[in-house]
Amino acid sequence: MLADLQAHPDLVVHILRYEHQVRNTIEQFKAVAQLVDGSRLHANEVWIAGELQKYAYYWLTPTDNVIRGWDNAPHHPEVETFPHHMHHSGAVYSSTIRSFQDILILLDRSINRE
Repeated sequence: MLADLQAHPDLVVHILRYEHQVRNTIEQFKAVAQLVDGSRLHANEVWIAGELQKYAYYWLTPTDNVIRGWDNAPHHPEVETFPHHMHHSGAVYSSTIRSFQDILILLDRSINRE
């Protein structure tokens, strides 16, 4: 995750927080990054035996309001892409996001094309 953030200097201005914990076959990555437009990205991933099991990526305004959030928590079975979904404007939508790299590409396109 850290290398992915560092690989996007046109998007990521500063890495505010980064944590990596390993317990047996479980790895957890957490990061908060300041983006070029003043917004922030909060990311959390849990890997078990080398496979991504849980993720949550939230794009926040400078005042901590959610712009969009993506996760795979199994709490929206009505969504076509269950358990993968996106939160936006108080609603839940299907999502094709499956990785941290997907989020960085999406945010780079969204922010840097404006």
